[in-house]
Amino acid sequence: VAACTGMAIAAAATFVVVTWPLTLLETPKTRSFSFPSFIDLFKVCAPLFVALFFFNVIENMPKFVMEDSLPYDNQLYYNALYFPAQMILITAQLIYKPLLLRMAGVWQDSAKRRKFNLILAGIIALIAVITLVFALIMAWVGIPVMNWLYGIDFNEYRGLLYLMLVTGGITAAIDFLFQIITIMRRQKDVTVLFCMTFIFSIFIPILLVRYA
Repeated sequence: VAACTGMAIAAAATFVVVTWPLTLLETPKTRSFSFPSFIDLFKVCAPLFVALFFFNVIENMPKFVMEDSLPYDNQLYYNALYFPAQMILITAQLIYKPLLLRMAGVWQDSAKRRKFNLILAGIIALIAVITLVFALIMAWVGIPVMNWLYGIDFNEYRGLLYLMLVTGGITAAIDFLFQIITIMRRQKDVTVLFCMTFIFSIFIPILLVRYA
């Protein structure tokens, strides 16, 4: 509760001190509020909302199944092994998110599609390198540090940790491609793909957790 309260206060403070002033200084003034424009913006963004909602549900589906099927101790192991994989996603986002506006400008210029493809391939390759670096770190000092932090021996889960890191890299690549498809204004296609994946996520985690 204290952590959530502190996060809310910090978010409000940074909005007032940083985000709002930068918005006034760096962005051009827009026209006044228009309800038809609001509806148009909602229609454009609604598929993105649905896609992100399903993405988060799919990502957390193993936790939901584990909570229903396994003892609570398994949540500790899963969360500890999941954290390094999540760091791959966060690290990748810190790199490519500042480039999205520039990539959108490149995509709009049909003469620069080769440059756009090079950026796309470069970011995917960079995500692969980040995944490899995290795997090397975890193989070297990561697991001993986790043993010390949690007071649990994770050496027997070394193989599962590497598998989790690979899935973390795949998740980072998926998140990046989601941004790219949004730049291309094909967000409805993303929604359809995540809806299909959600259907599979209902059954596959149950089979893996309960019967594997």
